[in-house]
Amino acid sequence: MTRSGFLAAVERRRPDRWALGAVIAVFIGFAVAYTRITPIGASPDELSHLHYMTGISDHLQLPPAGEPERQQPPLYYLLGAVVAKLTGDDARLIRLLSVVLGVLTILTVYAVARRLFPHRPALAVGAAALVALLPETQYLAGAINDDNVAWLAGALLVLAGVVAVQSDLLTPRLALGSGLAVALAVLAKETVWILALLLLALVAVRFARQIRAMSAVLLLVPTMVLAGWWFVRNAVEFGSPLPPLHPITAQRQVFDSFAQVRGYVAATALSIVGMYGNGAHLVGISILGVRPLPSTVAIAAIGVITVAACIAVARSWGRWDTVRRRVAAILLAVLLVAVAQSVLNSATFDLQPQARYLLVAVAAAAPITAWTIGWRRTGGLSPLRGSAIAVLVVVALVLDVSGLITAAHTTA
Repeated sequence: MTRSGFLAAVERRRPDRWALGAVIAVFIGFAVAYTRITPIGASPDELSHLHYMTGISDHLQLPPAGEPERQQPPLYYLLGAVVAKLTGDDARLIRLLSVVLGVLTILTVYAVARRLFPHRPALAVGAAALVALLPETQYLAGAINDDNVAWLAGALLVLAGVVAVQSDLLTPRLALGSGLAVALAVLAKETVWILALLLLALVAVRFARQIRAMSAVLLLVPTMVLAGWWFVRNAVEFGSPLPPLHPITAQRQVFDSFAQVRGYVAATALSIVGMYGNGAHLVGISILGVRPLPSTVAIAAIGVITVAACIAVARSWGRWDTVRRRVAAILLAVLLVAVAQSVLNSATFDLQPQARYLLVAVAAAAPITAWTIGWRRTGGLSPLRGSAIAVLVVVALVLDVSGLITAAHTTA
C-alpha cells in the first residue's frame, strides 16, 4: 500500500475510532462514578465476592465448604486478589477491575460487529454503544461482581465463533484462540460453560475434515492446563469436580408456575435498565429523580426490537450468502442458550429474574440490535431514521444520569 493509500485508510477509520473512544469514555465515567457513590456491599452479593478475593490475597485460600460463592470459578477472584494485594484491600479500588473488564467487553463487542459489518463501521460503534450505555452494565462495572468477567468470556466466545464460521481453514492461530476462549470461560463463570461447549461443537463440525492431533491439542489443552487444577482442587476439597451450589436465600424459591411469567418477564426486562439492591431487591430507575421507569416500557422496547429484527432478517435472508446465514444461526443459538439457561436456573435452583445473566450473550445481542436499528434495504439512512437514532442516544444518556441519581438517592 502506498503512503497516500495508507493515509486515506487512516482517515476513513478515524471517525470510527474517535466515536468508539467517546463511547468508552462515557462508560468509564459512569462506571467509576458508581464505584464512588455505591456503598460497599450494596451491589449484588458484593461482600461475598470481596471475601472470596481477600481470602486469596491474605491467606492464599479458596473458599472452603460453607463459604458463600464457593461454587464460582476463580478467575475473577484471582485477578481481584492481585488488585487487593496492591491496594491494601481497598474495596473501591478493587472495583476498578470490573471497570477494566467492562471496557474489554465493549471492545470485544466492537470487534464482533466489525467482523459482521466490515463496510459499516458505524454499526460496530453502535453495538459498542448499546453495551456501554446500558445502566445495568455501568452499575455492575462499578461493583465487585464476577458477572463482569462472564460477559467478557461470553463475548470472546462469540468472537471466536464468528471467526470460525467466516474462516475456510482451521489454522493453529484459530485453534489456539478458540481453546483460550474456552479456557477463559471455564475459569470465568458457569453461565458461559454451555456457550463454551457450543464453540467447541461449532469448530468440530465446521472443520471436521481438517482437525489433526495438533489442532485438538490447541483446542483442549489450554483448558486442561489453565483450569484443570481447579477441578482437581474441588475433588480433593468437596469430593466432586464442582463445589456444592450456594442458594441465594435460606428459603429456596424457584420458578414453578405460569402465573409467575408476567412478574418474571417484567423484572428481567426492568433489570436491564434497573438498579440492584443487595442480592434480591431491585430498585427501579427514577427518570431524573421524578418517577420510576415502568417495566412495561422496558418490555415494549425489547419486544419492538425483537419483532423488528425478525422482520429485517426475513427480508434480508434471500440476499445473504451461506456464511452470513450460518453466522445468523450461531448468533441466534447464543441468544437462545442464554435465555434457556437463565430460565432453567430459575426453575430448578434459585428464582433469578435478572438480566445480568443474559448479558453473557451481549456480543450477539448488541450487533443484532444495532443492525436492526440501522437496517436499510438499499442506500443510506433516511433523515427520519438518523433522527430516531439520535433520540435513542439522548434517551440512553438520560437513563444513565437517572441511574446515578437513583443510586445516590437510594444510598443517601
